[in-house]
Amino acid sequence: MIRCLLALPVIALCLFAAVPVRAADAPTEIAGLALGANAEELRDRLDISRMAPLWDRPWMIRANLKPTKGFAGGYVILGGCATTNRVERVRLQYQDGSMARYDKLAKALTARYGLPTPLPARPGGKYRGLRWVFGSNKTKGMDMLLEHFEGTGEDNPTGNVIRLSDNRALAQERACYESMVRGAPEPRPAFPLFEIDDSWLLPK
Repeated sequence: MIRCLLALPVIALCLFAAVPVRAADAPTEIAGLALGANAEELRDRLDISRMAPLWDRPWMIRANLKPTKGFAGGYVILGGCATTNRVERVRLQYQDGSMARYDKLAKALTARYGLPTPLPARPGGKYRGLRWVFGSNKTKGMDMLLEHFEGTGEDNPTGNVIRLSDNRALAQERACYESMVRGAPEPRPAFPLFEIDDSWLLPK
């Protein structure tokens, strides 16, 4: 009986360590940009005049960051269906793109939010990435990515990038959009007026 009682604190500690990070502990703001904020209230921070939907994910609206100290650039993703102009993702590129800065950021974030999950390396170039997931549902909770890109091509910036996402809100936006277009006829391009062939599809 005494031996069992002595083992209880150890068991409790193991169970506590296995519990996912509570959603309340998730970071929701960086550089004054908060998830859930209204873009109309961030006109001094975002280029609202040029925001546009992503061509491959039209339920996401992108607004670029205006010049901000400490960052080379960035953008936010806004809701455009289930909500309007609600910030649902923040992605920023640090001014300091060195590996030393990445390591320093990774150490500080790990101390604050716990051990992350390493992201797989990408073919070509140098890449390092870490992901923190908050809550028990990885696809509908909050998450944070810290990434370092070096020589990975034009699609990704060279340097250090941090991203905060409200995945539940993003999933709601997609579901809203898919519900809206379900059953609607597929739009037919108006251009060109003639029937196309392979020569239209190839460069010349």
